[in-house]
Amino acid sequence: MAFEPSLSASGLRPHFSADAMSIADSLPSVNFGFEDLRERMARFTMRFDEFIENGRKRVLEERNQFRMNVTELQGKQGLDDTFDRNADLPRLQRTNACASATSRSRR
Repeated sequence: MAFEPSLSASGLRPHFSADAMSIADSLPSVNFGFEDLRERMARFTMRFDEFIENGRKRVLEERNQFRMNVTELQGKQGLDDTFDRNADLPRLQRTNACASATSRSRR
């Protein structure tokens, strides 16, 4: 079958000259408020970035405070253990002395 230009779809389209108005030109102009939207989005972005930055700072401060508290507790726990052992030392010495005296008296 041979190509028939008269049956082509392009033959059905109207040909516009450069001077003819397009359909878009005949539509009324509509203001969608893109400038307002762009400005509102920019303000939101600034507020959101500030919110995120403040959140990160707060988390960092809380983490540092937690670490300081843990370190302080570990330090106190280590000192408490040392003091407990030192406080128990005289009692242990007395107990050992009594045990030694008792064992000597049994001999």
